Amino acid sequence: MVIDGSGERTFRRDLQTHLKRHTPTGSIKDIRMKDSQGDTLVQLADMCVGAIARSYRDDRKDSGRWRGMLRSKIDDVWDFR
Repeated sequence: MVIDGSGERTFRRDLQTHLKRHTPTGSIKDIRMKDSQGDTLVQLADMCVGAIARSYRDDRKDSGRWRGMLRSKIDDVWDFR
């Protein structure tokens, strides 16, 4: 699993710990943090997640525009509250 590693060190460590504890054994072989500026696939994932996150904003009249464009590619979205 490759994750955008631009966050703070504590956040990255806590995220790795959480994922390892709360996923079935063997479902994640390795977790790597990469800076999205140096990895185009991480940049793409970052942009897609940003589009989905924007769709939850009520203060933007075009909030669902990008999510609508990605709809056929979206497999699973987890809502955290």
